[in-house]
Amino acid sequence: MRDQHERTSQHERTTAVPRTGHRPRARLATRRRAAVGRLLSGLGVAVVLTVVPGCALPFAETDDGATPAAAATSRSEGEPATPSGAEYAIVSGQPVRTPCWSYEGPEAFVNNVASDQEEHCHGALELWGEVVDGVVVPTGVGAVYGQVSVEPVRVATSEAWGVGTDLGGAVDLLADSYFAENGSILSLHEATTLDGVPANITRVEGSFEETRTKAFITAFAPERFASGTDEVQFFVIAIVTPYDNGDELIEQVTGTWTWS
Repeated sequence: MRDQHERTSQHERTTAVPRTGHRPRARLATRRRAAVGRLLSGLGVAVVLTVVPGCALPFAETDDGATPAAAATSRSEGEPATPSGAEYAIVSGQPVRTPCWSYEGPEAFVNNVASDQEEHCHGALELWGEVVDGVVVPTGVGAVYGQVSVEPVRVATSEAWGVGTDLGGAVDLLADSYFAENGSILSLHEATTLDGVPANITRVEGSFEETRTKAFITAFAPERFASGTDEVQFFVIAIVTPYDNGDELIEQVTGTWTWS
C-alpha cells in the first residue's frame, strides 16, 4: 500500500473535493452552490471523504513528471503486473468489497486503498504504468493513467445541500463547485442505476492527452451506512481511463455494483 507522499507522477485524476482557494471555471449560479463547494472542501480532510491524486479522486491533478525516490509495486515487491497487449483494456477480474458496496473492477488496476479507508467505504483502483509506443501499458509502478475511485459523503454534508435525496438536485448543486473543477463538463445528466437504485453519470473533459474517458457516477444509497462516528449515503464514483472502452468500464461498474 502506498502512502500519498510516496506516489509517483500522476497524470489524470479527479480531485475528490473542490480545491480550496481555487477559482471555479464556471461562475456559481447561487449561494447554495458556493456553500456546497465549501462543505465538500471541509469534508476532504475527514476520514469519510476520499481524494485521489493524479487520476480521479483523492488528489489534486499534477503533471510535473516528478518521480519519488522509491516507487511502490502493486502486488509483490519487484513483481510488477504487466498484462499482455490483449489484456490492457480488460474491465473485469478484480472484486472490490467494503461494508457499504461491492463491484468488480479492472484486473490490471492496483487496489490502492488502506484497510481503514476501505472500512469507511472508500475505494481506489488505479492504473499505474507507462506509455509504450503511444499505448499505456500497465506495470504496477510509474505514473497513474486511470482510476476507479469511490468517495462517500457524510449525511451531515448532503443534508446541508437542502435537496433531501433528490439525485438530480444534488448533481445540479455540484455542477459548478465540484464537477467543473475536474474538467469542462461534456454532459451533466445521464441516467443509469446502481443495483436498481437511480444513479447519474456526469462526463467531463480529460486534462491530459492520454485520457479517453473521465466521468463521475453519483447516487444516494438506498439507506444510510455507518462510517466510524458518521453516517454516509451519497456516493461519488470517479472513472478515468486511457483506453477507448470507457463506456464498457462504466457499464462494468454499474452492472456489477451491489449495495451491502
